[in-house]
Amino acid sequence: MGVAQTKKLMVEALRLPNQDEALAKTRRRQIFLAACRVLARKSFHQATVKEIALEANLAAGSIYLYLRGKEEMLLLLAESMVSELAEALPEIRAASGDDPRRELLGIMRGALDVIDRYREAFAVLNHEVRYLARRQKYRAALEEIVEPYFAALAGVLKRGREAGLMRFENAPSMVEAVHMLCSGWAMGTGLLAKTDRETYWREIAAIIEGRFFVNGTR
Repeated sequence: MGVAQTKKLMVEALRLPNQDEALAKTRRRQIFLAACRVLARKSFHQATVKEIALEANLAAGSIYLYLRGKEEMLLLLAESMVSELAEALPEIRAASGDDPRRELLGIMRGALDVIDRYREAFAVLNHEVRYLARRQKYRAALEEIVEPYFAALAGVLKRGREAGLMRFENAPSMVEAVHMLCSGWAMGTGLLAKTDRETYWREIAAIIEGRFFVNGTR
């Protein structure tokens, strides 16, 4: 099954017959937020589609008109989070003053804010994505969903290097490293139990800006 066909099936699963796109978007958002609340209370494997339906104030059986199973719930989590960040990218680019360093920090801050809003759900998604990656149809759909985010990171890194403002050897490695700095806010909850979001942001920004090492030391 190709990427386009998988994405089409996913969208169709979240839409009733004759349902307009505005209502479909509302239902997707309703189910996404309900899933986030459920995942804040229990693990992905403990949660059930029925429980998410009740949390979303939908009839237990009717959710299957929108969501075929828990695997598609993971795709919905990814789609919703990436969409929130993607909507902010033009504003982040405009506010950067065409400085790729400021734009990179803006994208990272935007990603951190999204992760913070849905911290538990993001941690679940980050863990379970390895399961999706073992299944071709879901892996293809997931790659298409996250492409705007990773493309934005790759693009600003490329512009930064071309302008002589950034130095790195391998772009994919750098994209992954930047992403992991942001995702650490959700994945390191035990170690970060007494750390607030702004403190975490200052520390990872310092690493990116080169303020981690004291001048003159190696």
